[in-house]
Amino acid sequence: MEKTQQQILRHHGGDGDFARKMITQSYERRHDVPFWEFWNEQVATAIQPNDVLMDLGAGVGQFVNDLALRYPHNRVLGIEAAEYMLVAGMKLPENGRLLRGDLMAPQEWVAPGQVAAVMANMLIHELPQPVSLFKSVYQWLKPGGCWCIIDLVRQPLQSYLDHKFPENRLWNEAVENAEIEDVFEHFLEHNRYHAEDLIYMLESVGFEVVSQEPMGRMVRLVVQKPVNN
Repeated sequence: MEKTQQQILRHHGGDGDFARKMITQSYERRHDVPFWEFWNEQVATAIQPNDVLMDLGAGVGQFVNDLALRYPHNRVLGIEAAEYMLVAGMKLPENGRLLRGDLMAPQEWVAPGQVAAVMANMLIHELPQPVSLFKSVYQWLKPGGCWCIIDLVRQPLQSYLDHKFPENRLWNEAVENAEIEDVFEHFLEHNRYHAEDLIYMLESVGFEVVSQEPMGRMVRLVVQKPVNN
């Protein structure tokens, strides 16, 4: 757990308070009306009363809170490793719970076949290897259960630098070495996987791809555990 916590903190620039603030403030924008329309169409159809719902890399618990309110007859679990997220102490409905857990070493947080829907929003690119998590989610899901993954995917260096340094600032202005090094370090993390890499690993575990939607520098995937498993 300690190694994972250190790795996440480095990924967030060494400033956990700032990361928590940015993620919390951007939540409503990332979970707007179109998002919930997508969720209802692509994921919610798998949910039945008493199924478990999960949010992986749950931050302070905002999505856990929303799911618990929307699905009062379901248990909702959020898993988060970063202490600077957990200390927020968000008050959740009785059917929602936020657990401290290392997604690099998944545990038996739920019994196999009990979960109907899983969310992993901006998580997978943080994992040096996601295979262990992919296998665990497959076991947790019930047949027909769905997993939504929203994440950064690999892009050319030029487009990444254009995004980080608008108007050719990197090339036309004096930029501190520390800032350039930080951007290049994050380039390696934000570009771990192509969308095709994610699909390859997910299908190798046994998932079936339900939808694949490019979103600029990101992809939104929904995969399903086959009904006949």
